[in-house]
Amino acid sequence: MEHEIVRAFQTVRAEESLKADTLERVLEAAARRRRRRRLGALAAACCCLALVVLGAVYRTPTSVISIDVNPSLELTVNRFDRVIAVSGYQEDGEALAASLRLLHLSYAQAVDRVVESPAVAACLERGEWLSISVVELDADQGAEILRYISACTAGTENASCRAVDQASVACAHDLGLSYGKYQTYVEIQAAGGSLTAQEAGEMTMGQLRALLAELEGGPAAGNGQGAGGGQSADSQGSASGQGSIPQTGQNGGHHGQDHHGG
Repeated sequence: MEHEIVRAFQTVRAEESLKADTLERVLEAAARRRRRRRLGALAAACCCLALVVLGAVYRTPTSVISIDVNPSLELTVNRFDRVIAVSGYQEDGEALAASLRLLHLSYAQAVDRVVESPAVAACLERGEWLSISVVELDADQGAEILRYISACTAGTENASCRAVDQASVACAHDLGLSYGKYQTYVEIQAAGGSLTAQEAGEMTMGQLRALLAELEGGPAAGNGQGAGGGQSADSQGSASGQGSIPQTGQNGGHHGQDHHGG
């Protein structure tokens, strides 16, 4: 480009000083345009990189909230407290997940919308047990979510919430269970029950808790109908945090601590 400008000026008839001064100004203007284009390209590249990085951070899970009555679903939350994925379990859970617009809501809005949905509200009116488990991929955020959910369930007799260590439930999804149901399923196995993962997935939380209470010989609590027509299990019996979580559904591990409404 500069060579072309120089050749063009060589054909111009004028005083050499004037030609030289004009040529210098034209070349300076061309250089400024090139710098502006380079800076513009660099700024665009930086913006693209920032968007890519921000997008990756936004899509990174930092907590999972498992809401189990029957239906059961899980909300995956990012570090900005936004829901980035919703997973339903069994047909009723999938139907509930599809019926609610939860993506990109805050976890508080999403949890409220699920609990207040007609499907879950009907379960609670029948006395079914609501269990909410918080999987703490990020401990600080998990504790904050647990505090919020504990406050939300404080006035509900047939509800409980607890923190769950990520390693404790590594096998939950492999068995087709939500984190919340997996916890109770493993407690039933530890108490000597012969329940299969498929059977556990098809049962309500009230039925699972009632079966656990029966196996442990404790009193039933809540109004949900349990397996075999019993009542839902005692809140201290099903989530005392003292049972074992197997990595294959058969061996031991660690439990979170329950927080109960009432």
